Amino acid sequence: MNKNQDQELDYRMDSVSENVSENVSEKVSENVSDARLSQIFGEALGDEPSKEETLAAWEAFEQKHISSEEEYLQKAEDELSEKKIDKARILTWITASVAVAASLFLFIFRSSQEISQPTEFSMELFSEVTSPKQVEQTLSDGYCVVSTPAATTTLVTLSDGTRVMLNANSTLEYPASFDDAEVREVRLKGEAHFEVTKNPHRPFVVKAGEMQTQVLGTIFDVKAYRKDAPKVTLMEGKVKVSNADTEVEMHPGQTATLQSDKIVVSRASSSVSDWLEGDFDMDQVTLAEAMSDIGAWYNKTVVFQSQANMGKLIHFRFSRRASLQEIITALNEMGVAKVRMEKGKIMVL
Repeated sequence: MNKNQDQELDYRMDSVSENVSENVSEKVSENVSDARLSQIFGEALGDEPSKEETLAAWEAFEQKHISSEEEYLQKAEDELSEKKIDKARILTWITASVAVAASLFLFIFRSSQEISQPTEFSMELFSEVTSPKQVEQTLSDGYCVVSTPAATTTLVTLSDGTRVMLNANSTLEYPASFDDAEVREVRLKGEAHFEVTKNPHRPFVVKAGEMQTQVLGTIFDVKAYRKDAPKVTLMEGKVKVSNADTEVEMHPGQTATLQSDKIVVSRASSSVSDWLEGDFDMDQVTLAEAMSDIGAWYNKTVVFQSQANMGKLIHFRFSRRASLQEIITALNEMGVAKVRMEKGKIMVL
């Protein structure tokens, strides 16, 4: 084939490409006014037709336009075959056109799915509380109040010899003396471990939130942080736990939790008193429970942004003397979830 023939073929090929492009442009322009194609683009902009309607619209578009384009191109190919035009160029052009149209459809369909299926989730498990910078103890009208700051515990000994280990960000209110009281009653916000001196004539009562625990002499934990369901865990002896509607007796190794005004008894977690040893020692506990405990220790609000991650079981052991950032780094290295600080809150993604 000489140079003039090559130029003629290039010119014919350019003409075919221009004609095809104009043909496709005209058909697409016509289609913009088509109600069905408008519906597809409406879906990408936030309308929510069904999946079946979207597929039907695409099939109509394909039958109306793609088929006619292929026929036109086939005719052009036959016409130019006499000049031995490279078929690969035409087939490549057809393939590219179909691929672009298919990509447009997938973009529209996926955009619709993303818009119509929001996945936002946010749940606050622990809320930061007002706490002092150091252990505070006050005495007023015969009552003592002891409060602890973040990442700090303190031992309180009551007038009857009862020992109370107060956890971080917690407050205990109790009478300076039980001498004239028929019931030894104390109030707790937060968490504490009690070793109660036995006295069969004067029951010991701990009021925490909407639940109270009554004992004669025993060892148990009470946890009642704000936004936390009050719970009692019994180590030794026997206790009676009650609220306005329910009363249950507990045995060692059990935990009683207030759920929707009902007291539910379950098997106690082995990590319930890990804070007494100065560690986070969580063995097969949910990530939600672990993060709530971490938030309570460092007094930082904990927010989950993934509901699926809340129920994941983890094994986590780390010193409570570590900084919060060290804890977050260790959690991220486990790969269970992504944990980060954002505006003073612990965010779990």
